Amino acid sequence: MSEPSKKLSDPRQLLEGYLDYYREEILRKLDGFPEPGLSRVPSGWTPVAMLKHLANVERRWFQWDFAGEQVANPNGDRDEEGALVATESPAEVKEVYLVQCERSRQIVAGASLSDVASRIGRFQPPEEPPTLGWIMFHVLEEYMRHAGHLDIARELAEA
Repeated sequence: MSEPSKKLSDPRQLLEGYLDYYREEILRKLDGFPEPGLSRVPSGWTPVAMLKHLANVERRWFQWDFAGEQVANPNGDRDEEGALVATESPAEVKEVYLVQCERSRQIVAGASLSDVASRIGRFQPPEEPPTLGWIMFHVLEEYMRHAGHLDIARELAEA
């Protein structure tokens, strides 16, 4: 998948296009990753845990915060230090990720960028909930940052 067309100017098409581009970019970076369950970075996170984190980001922001659906454990499984852990196989985590991305697309498709997030998730009064447009941009920013993290992790793993 390539980046969205340079001729796009519609904010919704840009956000949806770049989210899908980075969703695929993360999978491309993980494809053929040497030992995705092991870490060579000082913090100890693993590439497969990063994918699980991104599935949780999708679920937390779109399903829980925006749509107001009840979800179990919205922040994901973490160890004593607060680091995300993945006890599932890379294939199992990838399947969860793909299902969650599709659920996020369904939620976004049924809403306007100006729609405001629910008050079911973390946005309780007096905090003002963000719009869907803001959430999509925030999730895109998260993807871009973690794609860079995976570049570094892969470089270290292949060194």
